[in-house]
Amino acid sequence: MRRTLFASGIVVLLVVVVVAAQPPVAPPLTPPTPTAPPGVPSIAPPGATNTPTPPAPPKPFPGAPSGPSVAPTVPAAAVEAPLSKFAHIETFPQNTQFAVRGSLMAAEWLAKMGQPHGRFLHGYLPALRQPMNGDHDLRQAQATLAMAQTAKFSGDQKHAAIASQAVLAMLASTKVDANDPNCRVPVQMSFVCNRVGFASLVVLAIVELPNPSDKLLDDAERLCVFLRTQLRTDGSVHYTDTPTDDPTKLDPAGFNEYPGLALHALAASNRVRPADWKKDAVKKGVAYYHAAFRAKPHPALVAAVTPAATELYLQTKATEAATAAFEMNDWLCALQITGNDTRMPQWAGGFRSVVEGRAVDAPPSSFDTGRYIHSLACAYQLTRVIGDLTHEEKYRPALSSAVQFLYGLQFLETNTRHFEDNFRAKMLMGAFHLSPTDGNLRIDATASAMTGLLRFLSCGAER
Repeated sequence: MRRTLFASGIVVLLVVVVVAAQPPVAPPLTPPTPTAPPGVPSIAPPGATNTPTPPAPPKPFPGAPSGPSVAPTVPAAAVEAPLSKFAHIETFPQNTQFAVRGSLMAAEWLAKMGQPHGRFLHGYLPALRQPMNGDHDLRQAQATLAMAQTAKFSGDQKHAAIASQAVLAMLASTKVDANDPNCRVPVQMSFVCNRVGFASLVVLAIVELPNPSDKLLDDAERLCVFLRTQLRTDGSVHYTDTPTDDPTKLDPAGFNEYPGLALHALAASNRVRPADWKKDAVKKGVAYYHAAFRAKPHPALVAAVTPAATELYLQTKATEAATAAFEMNDWLCALQITGNDTRMPQWAGGFRSVVEGRAVDAPPSSFDTGRYIHSLACAYQLTRVIGDLTHEEKYRPALSSAVQFLYGLQFLETNTRHFEDNFRAKMLMGAFHLSPTDGNLRIDATASAMTGLLRFLSCGAER
């Protein structure tokens, strides 16, 4: 036993002596290229001369046709989302960077407000840490539209699923007309939730979904048939339930809101399901409400009619549609609060309110600012299509100032540090509060801001 242990020790000692006598391995002349984490492409160091050999193309499936004449089929889901053009966001202006990040953060907040039945938590009072009362179907429809638009912009499948579920929840508040199976009408009466406004927002939400099904498009078409029943021969839209009503007496404020939404819905629907009656209705409607604007201008009327006028011009090249959009948005620019206004420098970029035909100084709201940005972005898009440099130079700074003002109304990391971390992450981050003097949250305010920012990012002014 002792001889065995002694022999083993001698062998180990000889191995150690031989290894120690070997010369050290020389270090490499150039440092090795670091390995990228999984999923991140490695980047060759500057000055590298030897490029890696590209991988061989995959072999075709058995039985698949081969040859240079066969082009691969790209599935619809592989089409890049509009967000991809902002991959190098640092090369864009600061306001554009805010608009991209702000709209995506707002979408995340709105997604967190989603509930299992498809509706959204209507609003929240941060100071009291409790939900806000006053849920309304019009605000739910506005949020549904914004979620659909964001899903199309980002390509986010989760947001697309939430938007689709919300659309189904909104359609549950409608029914097929007992007298016309091709017509779908909102269930509630207009004094509870305006039927024309609600149907218009649902149509827009369906059209804006990333990949709406044929069934959903059929439902949108039936809602358009309902809107058709509200059209009048002079181009106006009857936005109350009884044909003999005078809408301007029952709901005076609705004149500036719902008809423009209906015209916008018909124009957007005409892109996916063209019909001559839709184009004719939008053309007559834009002319009617352009004349009404000249008689009694109001910023809400501008914001409602301009998207319809823009769609009309893009589809028909009707010069009167562009003329209406430019005239209305020129007037809207005059309402904007400038930076040299010493009375309210903190409101610079927002817009004054109009009460009984007179501009008044009031805290600009995120809801109004969002739809005014949307209107100006539509008008700016027309300047690029037409080549109108005069209006382009007028609308660009107005858009920039408005986006900058809206930035100050979003809950971000910098202005929520006084809240508890879990609470602000779950309930505040990304939402737009109602105004500079009102920190409460409501889904339609954030939705309107999202809609405006997303239109800004596609109008050309983002560059």
